[in-house]
Amino acid sequence: MHTDIPKLTRRAWLRVGGVGIAGYSLLPTAQARNVEAKAKIEPRGGADVCILLFLQGGPSQLDTFDVKEGPWTPPDFGIQTVKPGLRMPTALLPQLSQRTDRYTIIRSMEAWEAEHARGTYYLQAGRLLSPARLKEIPSVGSVVAYESAARRKDSDFMPPFISMNMDTSQLVGAGVLPARHAPMAMFSGAPAPFVVPEGERPAFERRLKLLETLDHGWRREDTHRGRIFSDLDGYYQSAYPLLNNPKAAPVFTIPPEDHARYGNSGVGDACVMARNIVAADAGTKFIFISHNGWDLHAGAYDKAAGNNQYKLCADLDAALSNLLDDLQAKNDAQGRRLIDKSFIACMGEFGRTPGALTLNKGRDHYRYAAVGLFAGAGVKGGKVLGATDDIGAKVVDPGWHKRRSVYPEDVLVTMYSVMGIDWSKKVTQTPSGRPFEYIENISPKGLMEFGEITDLFT
Repeated sequence: MHTDIPKLTRRAWLRVGGVGIAGYSLLPTAQARNVEAKAKIEPRGGADVCILLFLQGGPSQLDTFDVKEGPWTPPDFGIQTVKPGLRMPTALLPQLSQRTDRYTIIRSMEAWEAEHARGTYYLQAGRLLSPARLKEIPSVGSVVAYESAARRKDSDFMPPFISMNMDTSQLVGAGVLPARHAPMAMFSGAPAPFVVPEGERPAFERRLKLLETLDHGWRREDTHRGRIFSDLDGYYQSAYPLLNNPKAAPVFTIPPEDHARYGNSGVGDACVMARNIVAADAGTKFIFISHNGWDLHAGAYDKAAGNNQYKLCADLDAALSNLLDDLQAKNDAQGRRLIDKSFIACMGEFGRTPGALTLNKGRDHYRYAAVGLFAGAGVKGGKVLGATDDIGAKVVDPGWHKRRSVYPEDVLVTMYSVMGIDWSKKVTQTPSGRPFEYIENISPKGLMEFGEITDLFT
């Protein structure tokens, strides 16, 4: 099943580029104009692609990368000291426990939200959800795609922003930015309809030209309806190079051996494709992978449950470890290691309640302590930044130069910086009349200066 070359059907073609007509909610309400920078920023640069591995539901910090031992700890977690100052649940994360030199852990993270939908939005948009501005605020992936457009090569056939396994109702789109920077949403367990068979290409081209002729009258820019159709057209136009390029098939083909090595899971398959996308070097700049199921309110340690700490960690361990291995082992056409051009962030929308399990034998939402793993693009591996107290309840040592907890905005600034993007920019003309700032210095605590997590690289 995993070696089949995906084929295109008319119904599937309507879904290419994202989620089809239903995905219009991901499209912008206006085009970005007057993009300005408010300060002189010198981004770090060095990365060609950013991979955000989103542990959706919120992983327990004290059962993963900020392990805390207490009466609640199952003996089969296999907690051991893997290097000075770092204890890991080696039975839950055996491969990652052996690869601590490949990544840095941040144990001083906090979230602003403790509700899934709002926390998921915050991680993508870097601000509180505002219903009045919902359709004009773009995601970090769309901003990266927009800022990278000038460097796009004629030979590029992949969309700049790809989302995998993320519920499209929670996926933040291009907002006020051009429609072609919206995410192309796909799911690793479904056939990828990204190749037009050679014998069907003439018919495909004829139908495409007929569609363009029929839609011509709707594309006039002097009416609101014309702008809607123009946006939709731009959204689908971004998928045409992918449809017509035979090089796309290997990117979305998962050999059985890779499926097994990456853990026989949805997140594993998504990480195989992320590796292929980076290796293809064909225009994708942001990859958003959702690893679902971390919302363990009950039966967190119950191995018979559909989702539990053991299964989720096993899936993550195999997928992320082998992604790191393969990116480190492979070079691009210029001889540069793929890991050196890929920035990887692995985190959830918040943490989980500290100490003992709840009455339901699980952990509830918790925003005052969380954990993240970062690798690639110059990140110095083998480090741990920050610390929480004995039960994982609060940050007691920020561990970085800002001398405060790390918030989602700091992570987004770091993504922008390694991608060579000036995060002080803003779009001054928006439908609401309020400028869209790539990073707002207004937080739920008031004014706050967010910055690059430079300590990852030193």
